[in-house]
Amino acid sequence: MKFNDDEKFLFQEKTSSALVFIYRKEVTYISEVSSNIDSTFSHTNKIIKRLQDIGFLSSVFEGRSRFLQLTPRGYHFAKKICDAVDIFKSAEEFAFPEGYVPTRYEEVFPEVSGTPDSVSMPAPSAAPPDMNSPLTLAGRIQLFSVRIKEIYENLIEAGAHDETLFKNLGPYDRELKMVAREIEKLDPADEATADVVSAYRAAEMQYLFYLGKG
Repeated sequence: MKFNDDEKFLFQEKTSSALVFIYRKEVTYISEVSSNIDSTFSHTNKIIKRLQDIGFLSSVFEGRSRFLQLTPRGYHFAKKICDAVDIFKSAEEFAFPEGYVPTRYEEVFPEVSGTPDSVSMPAPSAAPPDMNSPLTLAGRIQLFSVRIKEIYENLIEAGAHDETLFKNLGPYDRELKMVAREIEKLDPADEATADVVSAYRAAEMQYLFYLGKG
């Protein structure tokens, strides 16, 4: 997935900071935003104008004073950013929703006879899979590797510095540790466990390499 220009703009540090500040302040003005996001007035004004252009911000005049407030669309977007920040700062131990299995979906072309309309799809499993089974843990490790690889490559392509790499990849350390704890519960005599451990170690080395620790 690649962001378009507006999406890249929205996830820039100053833009996100401005949205969060206005969300929490509710009604404010440019100089106050500029001061709180540590940006020049000129640059802040450009951010405000673009947020207005994409429908995230509106302004109202009271006498000679111009006040800023989020549109409903901007409000919901800013709230999501605040929710994401709260998750990042939380010490809570997170878990996947019940029944959720991370899966890498790929297009499959089954061999069939007759017309294309005659393709039959397999019936869904009657019971949700065991989230801590070797097979499911292997899938979680694979998805972890795919995620961090995509993030790393996008950041490198954008010319990100080491600090930015660490900031974006660092939170994934928690997910890696969660998988490690689940692996400890597996039967070491099971052949599938050895494969999961091997995949985990490879993902861990990949992660440390991306962080510059490998």
